[in-house]
Amino acid sequence: MSLARVRLVLWGLVVVVGIAATLFTVFQQSQPKKPQAVQFGGDFTMQRAKGGEFTQADFKGKPTMLFFGYTFCPDVCPTTLYESTTWRTELGLTGDDVQIVFMSVDPERDTPEMLATYLTSFGDDLIGLTGTREQVDHVKKTFGVFAENVESEGASEYLVNHTATLFLLDRNGDLAGTIGFGENKDSALAKLKRLMDSNG
Repeated sequence: MSLARVRLVLWGLVVVVGIAATLFTVFQQSQPKKPQAVQFGGDFTMQRAKGGEFTQADFKGKPTMLFFGYTFCPDVCPTTLYESTTWRTELGLTGDDVQIVFMSVDPERDTPEMLATYLTSFGDDLIGLTGTREQVDHVKKTFGVFAENVESEGASEYLVNHTATLFLLDRNGDLAGTIGFGENKDSALAKLKRLMDSNG
């Protein structure tokens, strides 16, 4: 075979490889991209209101509705807990399907006993978590949650300004979405249903 013919064959192979690479790239870009799991939280240990410890590992196994708040909260926390349990019931779900976890940002007042009593107003299967100030501060930092005590004029107790977002975690403990305080009910239900469908 002549040198010219060899060069022609080689150039032909280059063109074929180039076309194949282009087609592969176009094919890859046209495929629907799977949402990437977002790592949420990290190693921590908190005390359950009903006894025992709760760690990051306890988020695994079933989806979770996670909220940070405190028992003396006048409006945001009780509203969010009520709505969470109501949405769950409307979708025919129970604590065996999706757990609701309420993590205190006010450990000085939210003792395990106080927390357990408070949560019975919303259901028997809600999980309340508290701990020492050091443990709570670590969890706040780990989850990127804001909370600070503020004095309210004329009030006998201090209030706590805190993140008012309900976090939706999948069965692996990864962040799958959020529901904002005051969000439309239909939107909230759709997000919770999507969480459950993706973890069925």
